[in-house]
Amino acid sequence: MNALYFWEPRPGLSLDDHCNPYGPLLAQALAKRSIHLEWTRYDITIEELAARRADFDVLHLNWLQHFYRGSTLADAVAAYARFAELLTRARKLGYRIVWTLHNRYPHERPHPHLDHLAQLLVCRLAHAVTAHCHHAAGLLRDEFHWDGEVAVVPHGHFIDAFPATVSRAAAREKLGLDEGAFVYLFFGNARVYKGVERLVEAFEKVAGDDAVLVLMLRSAFDADYTGLLRELTGGKARIRLFQSAYFDNAEFQYFTHAADVAVLPFSAILTSGSVITAMGFGMPVVVPGLGCMPELVGEREGVVYDVGDAEGLERAMVGVRGMGLEEMGRAAREKVEGLDWEGIAGQVEKVYRGGRTG
Repeated sequence: MNALYFWEPRPGLSLDDHCNPYGPLLAQALAKRSIHLEWTRYDITIEELAARRADFDVLHLNWLQHFYRGSTLADAVAAYARFAELLTRARKLGYRIVWTLHNRYPHERPHPHLDHLAQLLVCRLAHAVTAHCHHAAGLLRDEFHWDGEVAVVPHGHFIDAFPATVSRAAAREKLGLDEGAFVYLFFGNARVYKGVERLVEAFEKVAGDDAVLVLMLRSAFDADYTGLLRELTGGKARIRLFQSAYFDNAEFQYFTHAADVAVLPFSAILTSGSVITAMGFGMPVVVPGLGCMPELVGEREGVVYDVGDAEGLERAMVGVRGMGLEEMGRAAREKVEGLDWEGIAGQVEKVYRGGRTG
């Protein structure tokens, strides 16, 4: 069995391709089951789709917005129309269409009505949909009117994607952090929904004299937001900003091993690879009670704070310091070790073949 897999616009489905590890790790696990995922261009034509039908059985969609991006609303609408025609023809050609919901909506939404229409469209034309948690499955039914079974397939761990060999002492030495400091860590793409400015505000309110906030920011997505954060943190000795367009996977361990706790204060979130990454490094996490987070993070693995509480983030950042962080870190690691790709690949295979996953 072979599947055309629509992943990131950048070509490739390998950990060497500088893409989100989810796609490559799923591809590796499915390959062991003799299922080939092939990275596919979002501008594939109907003629190309027809020509490839003899060799491919499944179209697996992920982030829909790449199908209908346009510099103007007119361009986006035209692209959306091509997308609708593509899916309609794919069904007629006999492809099995599968969609995995990663986000409630795209993080950046120049044309929000098209985002909603695209998800309604796919829920009309797909043969199967998958979600990473039961909350996300509910969104598919309630907001996008999917009326069939939702296959709840967890988000797999990223343990195998990131080396973890350096010691805490070596990591702190490399980053210039005192051994006795209490280190809060944020890492990820610099995007508005990540809530980094809110984290800086909370840190300045509650941090003790021994506390340091480390920000590991990938700046490729939003240069303006990165610039704002650079201005916000400039000249503040206890806030350390590390910025790059790209961090190699081997670099992550210096930040995660140097820190005591990861704080990821999203303003909107469904699934988070960053949270799963932190837990895979054996880190306790502080996260908002949004999306899949309460299903992923329990009181053994971290702190889930109430976003309706204006001081919820501050309370969580203070409270986590009084908890058994080593034990929480071990529990976090154990939790995500259970999100193994072999089991996930088995569930995805059932979806591809039309079977039930539950």
